[in-house]
Amino acid sequence: MEDSQFTKEMVVKLIIENQLKDFDRHDHAERLKIAKRKGAAGNPLFIVFNNPSIEFTLDELKVLVPLDRDRMKYLKLAKNLHGLLSIPKQKGRRNHHMSQRHQALKSESLRVFRSLLETHVDKFKAVCVEKGLEYTGIPDSAIPEVGKQAARIAIRNVNEAQFRKRTKARRRQEHSRKVNAGLLSISTSEKNYVNRGGQYGK
Repeated sequence: MEDSQFTKEMVVKLIIENQLKDFDRHDHAERLKIAKRKGAAGNPLFIVFNNPSIEFTLDELKVLVPLDRDRMKYLKLAKNLHGLLSIPKQKGRRNHHMSQRHQALKSESLRVFRSLLETHVDKFKAVCVEKGLEYTGIPDSAIPEVGKQAARIAIRNVNEAQFRKRTKARRRQEHSRKVNAGLLSISTSEKNYVNRGGQYGK
């Protein structure tokens, strides 16, 4: 079928069908996951779900694993301005499985890796110019070593940043407590105390 034969209504209908298939697939996976979890917990009614040789259809799972939303009956599905089914926006972190430290390490390691890679590129280019060879890129064997070095540097940088952050938070708390206890005057700059480590520095 040529592209000219596709109208907007046909494209919207095709996309909605795919959306409905995605809804059914996610619904099936959610119910099966709940059933397997209950079976692993020792519930005799759900032990059969841990048998990989038995496959359940969505209609069977709706009967065996009912959910709260099954009691709801929608008269009309919400659609957006393009006529497609409205999908709720994702809330919270996109990579919710990653902790803040994990995200910091990943971001810092990528930044350090790019910096180290540029340094290695410059070195290889200089060697090629010195020996009169044509530069064809960094050898593949050098990439893993650069990655390991970037990971070590990233861990050190993140640890130092967290240490500085904790130190400043502790000094800020000490400043507040000393002011409340009358050991420091209110006019004493909190910024100087936090940055210098004391009223007159250390």
